[in-house]
Amino acid sequence: MTTRTTTRGRRPKHLPDGRAALLDAAIDAFSHLGYDGANLRGIAAAAKVDASLVRVHFGSKEQLWRACVDTLEAALATPVETLRAISVDETRPVRDRLRDAIGLIAAYAVQHPEHKCFISLHASETGERGAILYRHLLEPVYNCMEKLIVEGMAAGVIRAEHPAMYFCVLAHALHPPPGSPVLMQVIAPEVGGEAFGPALLKQVEMVFFTPPQTDE
Repeated sequence: MTTRTTTRGRRPKHLPDGRAALLDAAIDAFSHLGYDGANLRGIAAAAKVDASLVRVHFGSKEQLWRACVDTLEAALATPVETLRAISVDETRPVRDRLRDAIGLIAAYAVQHPEHKCFISLHASETGERGAILYRHLLEPVYNCMEKLIVEGMAAGVIRAEHPAMYFCVLAHALHPPPGSPVLMQVIAPEVGGEAFGPALLKQVEMVFFTPPQTDE
């Protein structure tokens, strides 16, 4: 099947180019179906391009998956640089820096829900894909947060036995299931819908920080 209806195979200007369309469709497929569940024909159909373009642009399913990781990593570049700047700015109280870092991660989670889904479906892999996932999508964020978490533990701002476990629980708290805003709209409208994001961040701060008077 092909959607090339204009001269010389060009896609309509309102549609993304074939490679970009395939990447968007592949990230969505891998995020919801996993590596084994996603198939190239389905990805091409969702991208509205001929299936042969997958081979042209990426070569194989494995290389397409790796290109998806590269795309997600590129989207993380600016937030990671901001996190790094926050973590090393020792002129500010650690509580304030942790609050800013958590707010940044929460905002990214809202803007890029596919990132969490992609990681969740591939995090259990122990082979090369698992190593790539950790090295490119998890390690950069954790490396920035670890210093802040350790400082927060030392200052009594947070209670934790290990920075990695604190980071793991925090990450899950900041990435609730996609339907959470709708569900909360039914359970408690005052914190559902558009109010869900700010309410979640406030609740996370209440749960993950000690009261201000305990700061040293």
